Amino acid sequence: SLDLWSSYLTYCKRNLPLEEVIRAYQRAVDLLGTDWRAGLLWAEYLALLKRCYNAQQRKDNPDAEVSGRLLAEDPNPVEAARRALKPGIRRKPDQQAKPVEVPEEEFLKAAEVLKVDVQLLRSAFQRAAGSAHSVLDKLWIGYEQFEKSLGSPQMAQRLLREHMPRYIRGKASFKELQNLCSGIDHFAVALPLRPKNAAQQTRILEKWRGVLQYERTNPMRLAKHELQPRVSLCYQQTALSCAFHSEIWHDFVTWLDACDQKEQATTCLQRAVERFLPQDLVLRLLLAQRHELAEVPPSKTSLDLADAEYAKLLEDMPKPCPLALINNLAFVRRQRSADEFREAFLEAAESSPHCTWEVYTFAALTEYHVLGSTEAAARVFRLGLERYGDREPSLLAAYINFLTGANDLRGARTELSRSVLDRLQIGVRDRLANRVDPSIQDSLSFFWQKWARLERYFGDAAAVQRASSFRDEEYQNLQRDQEVEEDAVAETPVALGLSASIAEVEESFRFQHLVPQTSRVGRTQAIPSLPQVLPKPAVANIASTKAAGAAAAPAAAAAPESPAQTPPPASSKPTAAPAAPTQPGTQAAQQLAPENPQAQSRARSPQAARREPFASLPTSPVDQAMVDAAEENLRLATPTPAASLSVHIARPDVSKMLAFRPALDVVGRKRMAESAEKMRPDELAALPTMIPKCLQDLMAVLPSRPLKGTKPDVDYLLTVLQTTAIPPIPVSDLDSVRSGGFRTVREEDVPLQLQNFTKDEVVTSENGSFFSSRPTLVRERLQAKRQKVLDEKLMQP
Repeated sequence: SLDLWSSYLTYCKRNLPLEEVIRAYQRAVDLLGTDWRAGLLWAEYLALLKRCYNAQQRKDNPDAEVSGRLLAEDPNPVEAARRALKPGIRRKPDQQAKPVEVPEEEFLKAAEVLKVDVQLLRSAFQRAAGSAHSVLDKLWIGYEQFEKSLGSPQMAQRLLREHMPRYIRGKASFKELQNLCSGIDHFAVALPLRPKNAAQQTRILEKWRGVLQYERTNPMRLAKHELQPRVSLCYQQTALSCAFHSEIWHDFVTWLDACDQKEQATTCLQRAVERFLPQDLVLRLLLAQRHELAEVPPSKTSLDLADAEYAKLLEDMPKPCPLALINNLAFVRRQRSADEFREAFLEAAESSPHCTWEVYTFAALTEYHVLGSTEAAARVFRLGLERYGDREPSLLAAYINFLTGANDLRGARTELSRSVLDRLQIGVRDRLANRVDPSIQDSLSFFWQKWARLERYFGDAAAVQRASSFRDEEYQNLQRDQEVEEDAVAETPVALGLSASIAEVEESFRFQHLVPQTSRVGRTQAIPSLPQVLPKPAVANIASTKAAGAAAAPAAAAAPESPAQTPPPASSKPTAAPAAPTQPGTQAAQQLAPENPQAQSRARSPQAARREPFASLPTSPVDQAMVDAAEENLRLATPTPAASLSVHIARPDVSKMLAFRPALDVVGRKRMAESAEKMRPDELAALPTMIPKCLQDLMAVLPSRPLKGTKPDVDYLLTVLQTTAIPPIPVSDLDSVRSGGFRTVREEDVPLQLQNFTKDEVVTSENGSFFSSRPTLVRERLQAKRQKVLDEKLMQP
């Protein structure tokens, strides 16, 4: 913090010896010399060094002042700080008061102890003049005087020429940084993210992001060893007010890695986790990964550090946090063996509070994809189904996806038909007992849609027929088993929510992210969206997780796709987000409106909406295959529907086209003067025979020599021309204006042969008209012909 260092330097100037004051300034410029507000710091530091240098020069050469080797001295900052101190504070009974004026001997002593010589002063001047701050002009003048006072004009000229570009770039960078940093409160303190301060923290973060992006572009064209501390200082100052934003620490660590400072990056990330974000799951997992990959191949030390970090992570995170346990098991599998992985999984399944159905899914998929054992993967899935049963239908959906991926379609059909039949039986029992369980209806709809999709795209006609009519036929058979009258058996179960609706049929025709469109209320989206795959509680939990703040973020990211039986607090239970580790997918799911086929008909009436318990139940199953397909489409596919591509207009690429050149460029005076003598007669005849008077006047007032400096701002000039009001001038006042007032280019610059084509002098005629022209041969012949025609008409009888 520059302000904190300024206060500390003020204390040093008032209470410490001069030698310690200069040492404190040296530490300050080493740490904060690249700050755009460090102009006063550099000015005071160089003022003390110049006084020490002059004292040394007077001692070595008594004629130094006469020979011009002394530097111009600035006001002593030590004396100014001591004079500003109040007299009552200056005189303390227990210590002797410091004198206000610093004697010459003290400067001489400091110069001898600190070795203030030509090299030290030159290095300080070059560093100060090569940075971006407010006193660059003053310090550059002092640097010029210093180099010229050494008595070597050639060396002084060479050094000044080498550092002049940095000085100029520093001035431009200071102006840009001044604009970027306007509105930044440098006294702001970092606060944990809460809903109340979210808007304020976002504004602060966006301001600092602009500064960081500008600094990382290296506008001063510094070397790598000079750019790294400059950008690092900017990140550290950003962390003073944005320390609870994980993206700042991640960007800082990435920057240090790019500068080949791996150890400092790991230390920085560890401090961020310990001091500010102890429950940020992403940073904690990133830290454990850095310990694991610190050495290639990994050593025992790095693996021990990673083990300790994962163990500490499982202790600190809210419970359950299945994502932390999954990453720990993945680390064991990578660095240990398959047997140790299985032992760790079985131990976690028995005793770990972080073990949920997602851990079983991960272990089963690891057995299949990594270890190559389909039987072991199926056993792990069945072990999870025995433990959770119907409480986690998403685990059954994951098992069915696994069977489909392993090309076991018979097993997938068996599980789907059994799950549909079990839930249909429960629905019939609830109907007879006058109970309504929306979770049963929702899971029944979910598994039937999945079964219908499987048979429709990968089965035969008989299988499609069986899946389509399975619900109605089995419902009637179940009613017969319950000894229901035959007239009641014939009734359709649509009213009970146990039959396939149009929305469910629509979903049964889905293929990955492609959904057929149907004309019904509630279907307004032109393209399929992610909430069509996610059930309503999952999307609601995603939105609540986003609004819960930073404290709930690690727990939300810990367990993707995890519905629970009872809704726990947001800070301790992971929500049913199907892709929480991949943030773009969850943001897309949050932005799009959820759509539940089974709940749309019930949500139309206000009374049904008030008594609908489905919105608070997180037991809806999640089809991860459909979620992944929808997310990939949202990320990778074009947002433009294929049906509307034909209405796009292909516009030409005008970025590489030549600028518009009017005819005046062809007949321009410079070009004519250069090439008129080389033109053939036919080329001269092809030139325009007359230029409009307005273009002639415009060409006359334009500069004939190339301009120096930067090009004029055309947009500004056009804006001025459009907004400037021209006062009305009577035509009679223009009678005295001659053509000489519009001509600033010499006529001899134009070839005589072309003057006949372009000359249109403005003269004053007999009636004093301003716009009358000198008679020409063509005009006289034309007037003679007109007069002859008039005379012939008058002579006719």
